[in-house]
Amino acid sequence: MAKEPASIRYRNPGAMWGGNAISRRWGEQGNVMLADGMGQGNRIAVFPDYVHGICAQIDLWRTPRYRNKRFADAIAVWSGGNWVASYIKFVKDRVPGMNENTIMNDDLLRSKMGIGFLRAQAWHEAGKPYPAPDADWLEAQRRVFGGTPSVDVPSAVAPERNTQWLQTTINTLGA
Repeated sequence: MAKEPASIRYRNPGAMWGGNAISRRWGEQGNVMLADGMGQGNRIAVFPDYVHGICAQIDLWRTPRYRNKRFADAIAVWSGGNWVASYIKFVKDRVPGMNENTIMNDDLLRSKMGIGFLRAQAWHEAGKPYPAPDADWLEAQRRVFGGTPSVDVPSAVAPERNTQWLQTTINTLGA
């Protein structure tokens, strides 16, 4: 029986490295060396549950390495320069309205599109849909930003571009 991908086993949807201030802030319980064949010395952070891992994922996007950058530029950094074009395409195919020029900022991460992006990213990192329930994505968003999170998050980021969700997102974002 094949084991789950590391990002799922370690409740780390962004597959972020451990041993840093953000992973510790969100409850990192340690980190594990990945034998991923990339030779980058990746040590994935281990979180106690999906909510804490999603909080860390959101918070890392808010750091100067990624914040206020174009999605295409930010994902190139996030991915370590690995398979950037296919990563961008994967996200764009699953998140209506997301494109290379989408700015990675708090407004995006607070939005329904932001949740869609985070879920698509987690799916890409895991190689399959990420099993965190809708409530965990909303709770993480609430914890990171305070206040009321987005509502009506799509239960699955749809490759077929769910038009009802798209229309709701467009109305919410005022686009």
